[in-house]
Amino acid sequence: MRKIITGICLLFVFALVGETQAQNFRSYQTTTEEISYNTRVLDDGRTIVQVVVSTIVVDLTPNPVTAESTVSTNTKTQTLFLTSAAATDLKAAIAAAGSGDSVISQTVDSEIEDSDKIKDTSGNNLTSITYVEIVNGVPTFTPVTGGLVETNDVVTTERLEFTTIVKEVKAIVSQD
Repeated sequence: MRKIITGICLLFVFALVGETQAQNFRSYQTTTEEISYNTRVLDDGRTIVQVVVSTIVVDLTPNPVTAESTVSTNTKTQTLFLTSAAATDLKAAIAAAGSGDSVISQTVDSEIEDSDKIKDTSGNNLTSITYVEIVNGVPTFTPVTGGLVETNDVVTTERLEFTTIVKEVKAIVSQD
């Protein structure tokens, strides 16, 4: 009988230790999207709209056992060169789509077609532009490359541990 009780206790201890080692920690994720519309005058005189969609996904995974937290930040920036009519239609479609984590990027993917993008003289989509800005009366030519840029940053931080020792001298009080 003693062996059975000892065996059950050992089984309980092994299950408890195994469960402690195999924990999956909760991960928190937030997604933020922004879109900007910039009207640009190209060096050849055409007016276009530069649309920049930024999607930032942040994953936070705290680990209470090791006191470390891991933060993974995925940033995706998409630059499109659109006609004015396509940009206006895109603004209306995003406004009608409502709100959500990835409404802007989903709407851009579903609404923008090849015919909405600015073409070069050969009929190909522009992948980079040079636009003109007037700064203090002087024309400045600024190059911009379009397309998709993705970055991933992972940062692991450890929680600071400290010990506070308070030493108070107390007199011994006896009722005897």
